[in-house]
Amino acid sequence: MTRSWVMVGAIVAAVGSHGFATTPYRAVDVKEGGTITGVVRISGSVPKPVMFATGKDPDWCGTSKVSPRLVLDARGGVANTVVSLEGVTRGKRFAQNRKYVLDQRKCEYVPHIVLLPLGAELGIVNSDAVLHNVHSYAPGSEPRTVFNIAQPIKGVRFSVKAGSFSEPGAYHATCDAGHPWMSAYVMVTEHPYYAVTDADGRFELTDVPPGKYTIKMWHEGVAVTKTETQKGKVTTYYYEAPYEERQEVVVTAGGVSTVAFTLSLRPGVYAEE
Repeated sequence: MTRSWVMVGAIVAAVGSHGFATTPYRAVDVKEGGTITGVVRISGSVPKPVMFATGKDPDWCGTSKVSPRLVLDARGGVANTVVSLEGVTRGKRFAQNRKYVLDQRKCEYVPHIVLLPLGAELGIVNSDAVLHNVHSYAPGSEPRTVFNIAQPIKGVRFSVKAGSFSEPGAYHATCDAGHPWMSAYVMVTEHPYYAVTDADGRFELTDVPPGKYTIKMWHEGVAVTKTETQKGKVTTYYYEAPYEERQEVVVTAGGVSTVAFTLSLRPGVYAEE
């Protein structure tokens, strides 16, 4: 089978500065917690959307796809950005009885980014009437398979058991069944103070114990830096390293703190409008 993964440098960048807690996270009752709200916006010229020719299964997938790796609203708000607090050792509990699912619809992953608590189970669903193969790679200096499953039948479901994702970090997923443009991330989290920005680039972290924190923005690489082909068709896409930014934020009891992040794309690897 062919493989499509983020280049090794991107994986190292995503993990090496992930900011894992040095002590185990402890859930406590948070009294008079504060809220952090904010937005992530792009700066500078907006690049043209990255387009992928689908080739296989056009009746179901269409003939082309827009890359999900950079989704903007009219004001430059950046969707699908992960925002988190670093080094948190105590705070609120994870949501109880929540189901975590990565679906495949029209040859795209939905959602593009899944926040998965460390030790939780992940459901993989195929809503397409075509063969998909979900191949997930662990963070690290070398791509290491976490699971690799074929889902040939529409509606089939597979459960990735609790503990399969052994450490926090960004786990990349792709499709080896002739759909190399498909990509998603499972962000395994060691505490609940993570959020994914919405369609307007906005996020919110609630019930944060009062204190001073480092808040981090993580956005996957956008530009395609390399491709591999077989018989004239792309089998593998490689991408630039992720983007990261950090700020300090102070949370007061019952207060609201506002944070603004800027996604500044690297020069020289994009075609601008």
